[in-house]
Amino acid sequence: MSLRLIRSALSIFLLALLSSSLLVPYGCAPKLPPEPIWEKDARALLDQADSLYAKKQYDQALKTVDTFMYRYPTSRNRDRGLYLMGEVHLTLREYDKALANYQELIQEFPASSYILSARYKLGQCYFELKEFDLAIANLADRSRVIDPVQLTRTAEMLSASYLVKKNYPAAIREFTYLAATSRNEQQKAGYRDHIREIVEKNLTEDELRALAAEAAYPADIAQLRLASLLIEQRKYRDAIKVSTDFLGKYPTHPEKTRAEMLLNEATTKLSAPRYTLGVLIPQSGQLAFFGDRVLKGIQLAVHNYNLQDPDNRVELLVKDTEGSPEKAVAALEELASKGVVAAIGPLLTKETEALVPELEKLKIPVITPAASGEGIGKLSPWLFRNALTNDGQAAAAAQYALGQNLKKFVVLYPDDAYGKDLAWLFAKDLQQKAEILATVSYPSDAKDFGPSIRKVMEIDLRSRKIPIPDDDAERKKLLQDYTPSFDALYLPGYAEQVGLLIPQLAFYNITGVALIGSNNWHSPDLIERAQRYANGAVFVDGFFPESDDPTIKPIWDAYRSAYNEEPDILAAQAYDAAAMVFSLLKEHKDTPQAIRDGLLALKDYHGVSGDISFPGNGEAQKKLFLIKVQDGKFVPAGSAKE
Repeated sequence: MSLRLIRSALSIFLLALLSSSLLVPYGCAPKLPPEPIWEKDARALLDQADSLYAKKQYDQALKTVDTFMYRYPTSRNRDRGLYLMGEVHLTLREYDKALANYQELIQEFPASSYILSARYKLGQCYFELKEFDLAIANLADRSRVIDPVQLTRTAEMLSASYLVKKNYPAAIREFTYLAATSRNEQQKAGYRDHIREIVEKNLTEDELRALAAEAAYPADIAQLRLASLLIEQRKYRDAIKVSTDFLGKYPTHPEKTRAEMLLNEATTKLSAPRYTLGVLIPQSGQLAFFGDRVLKGIQLAVHNYNLQDPDNRVELLVKDTEGSPEKAVAALEELASKGVVAAIGPLLTKETEALVPELEKLKIPVITPAASGEGIGKLSPWLFRNALTNDGQAAAAAQYALGQNLKKFVVLYPDDAYGKDLAWLFAKDLQQKAEILATVSYPSDAKDFGPSIRKVMEIDLRSRKIPIPDDDAERKKLLQDYTPSFDALYLPGYAEQVGLLIPQLAFYNITGVALIGSNNWHSPDLIERAQRYANGAVFVDGFFPESDDPTIKPIWDAYRSAYNEEPDILAAQAYDAAAMVFSLLKEHKDTPQAIRDGLLALKDYHGVSGDISFPGNGEAQKKLFLIKVQDGKFVPAGSAKE
């Protein structure tokens, strides 16, 4: 035989041998032995256990599976039995037992069709047992999972586990997945809040840099936080680079203003500022929240000023008073030693009053944006107040009422300090100018205002010499036919309560009268509760974020962009306090004495908290906002002078 033929025969032999070996795992594998006759009974027993589990008869389901395990220890369906036992124990929150079932299944039946689900449930058990490392190990690989519900639950458990283990970048990845896949806008917002909180509070500089380098959300907020962190670390040049890069990458980003502020802050701190403005606020303790709101308003005012006049930049020197008069005095002394041109704060009346003796020595103008004590702005020629007061808003409400030619009033107020004070002040302002028919209170926690309303009706009827029958049926008929004789109701109070009160007035036929309210009406709760019955009602406030005023709206848009939250009256009053000082700096009134004199000469300064004047003393005279409820919205009704 020739060598060529030998080679050909050998090739055919090897090819045949290879083909026969490939047939075994791909279709020609040996068949399993025939199923035992009893296997049908075994399956039936498991079917019964499944049915009991579905009916929530968990004890019976367990007993049935136990019977299966005892009778058929070699059943081909043993993996199914173990899985079902795990399911029942998991449902009963018997996590240790469920864990044992799933572990046995995984170890004994690695090729089981239940293996993927068992691993997931095993991870769930570890999570519930707070074995977070093991939970992560069993849940992290989702490459073969396609069920969206399971994927969501897995991401939720992993995010919580990573948080406990302080693996914050991994937690962010899970929350990002949840935010991207959730169809519920409220849940989506919640996941984004978690991401923002982790980015703002927990990531290191390296972690922030890694996240900011990615292409998609939350790379943007990581880059913003990185810029802020670099400023905290006094790495101002790096902060400038990161902020500039953000503005180039995201020119229309909703938080563009925050990036601009960070860039401005880093640039400002890189070179020495010309002026220093002191801030006296609580940054720790129970009042820290209010201090934060005040500081945000001041910071925005500083940002806007520095953008307009970068060569005469202002920096802030913030001191924590903790709400303590003693610490406020010490802080003011320190600010004076640093050469501040003025100071904003403090917030409490007791703190502000404690500064008065020192002001005469230190001669620094101080503007409080919140202290509510009577006559605060008249205690020292160096002390000013830019804040909404009860006296001011009551006077504005009375002025509006008289301007509407209203002659006869009823005052209905909550029986607490706020309600009593406004009721008394409003009545005082109307003395000898209009008639106060009745002043009636209701419990501060009231939801049913019927007793107080009926009292108003009876006073009105008696004032018209209409007798009130003793007979209940006759009295009821009289009240049903009641028509009020007064022109207006003054309702100082809170949105949650007044929103319930106004519809009850209509129920008692008190309609066709003007409704006038106070600043605490300014909440969506009023409209949601009072509905159409509030239409036309007017109230006074020192703050109107819904305003379309072209000089005010951009400021509040910038505030929302910078801080990702809605402004409030404290931020507004603090913004104006700082902005008034800056308006004087632009006029080269840049010493404490010049600023004090400039404030006393200020007239009709157009601020976000109203038009402001200081007529000869430190008490701001303000044109407050008159706000009307119209078609389910708050709209301007004009302005009122305090």
